[in-house]
Amino acid sequence: MICSSLLLVTFVTVVAPRYLLSWDAPGTPVSGLAKAINDIRTTLLQGLAGIALLIGAFFSWRQLQVSNQSQITQRFAAAVEQLGSPSPGVRLGAIFALERIADDSPYDRVTIAEVLCAFVQSSGPADPPSARPVARDPAHKLELALMHRAADSLSVRRTDRQAAMTVLGRRALVPNRYVLGLARTDLRGTRLAFADLEKADLHYSDLSDVNLESADLGADLTGIWLAGSFLRGARLHQADLRGADLTGTEASRASLAGAVADASTVWPADFDAAAAGVVTADDSAPLPRPQTWYDLPR
Repeated sequence: MICSSLLLVTFVTVVAPRYLLSWDAPGTPVSGLAKAINDIRTTLLQGLAGIALLIGAFFSWRQLQVSNQSQITQRFAAAVEQLGSPSPGVRLGAIFALERIADDSPYDRVTIAEVLCAFVQSSGPADPPSARPVARDPAHKLELALMHRAADSLSVRRTDRQAAMTVLGRRALVPNRYVLGLARTDLRGTRLAFADLEKADLHYSDLSDVNLESADLGADLTGIWLAGSFLRGARLHQADLRGADLTGTEASRASLAGAVADASTVWPADFDAAAAGVVTADDSAPLPRPQTWYDLPR
């Protein structure tokens, strides 16, 4: 590398000026020959210095990028390790550290969303539909739904899981809208007001007594349990509500235009689904999600 640089400098300062002068200005008088060669040499050296500066700047930028990626990788690995800590405070810090990494590195947003979804799912699977209480009549169904609701909100029972859902609900978007994998998850008592859960996969999850005010729920809600949840201002456009249970839900001001339902959908008392713009699935509609794996043959 050093030899190549020396050869280049020698060529620029000795050979190139005379060649360029004889090619571009062959009639230069002898008295001005030295000055002309020096001018060409100066110009070539300045150009060479500029090129060297650009090359140095590129390699410095590249080194900085590599260093930043290395730091992000170390931060990510540390945060994921801390998610498994027995200390709730450490887990909480890890969740918000992952959110900060997602803000700093768009390339890692999908991976971080997957990690947080896995954390929420692993720490709180929902009861299978077969374990849900069977009601004798609508009044008894509402009573059972109220009994099933969490005594405390998720933020009281599991602060870290609530934090993970909060981060997922306000995550920065990625191209093609990554689908949040939150199927069959116990999310009772979660506070998700204004959360963006569009295209989330929440089928067979338990969202009883959840605050979903003004949340975006254009998601797969097949078989979901929304008993006693608050849906005022929520947007459920294109949501799949087949098999969903909305017993006792405050859905009077929810936006349901284009949501899909069928005979298995349970609505709140006196709720007019057709007037709300709900579309009834017919034989041409795609099949609903299969039953949860709890009910599959062993």
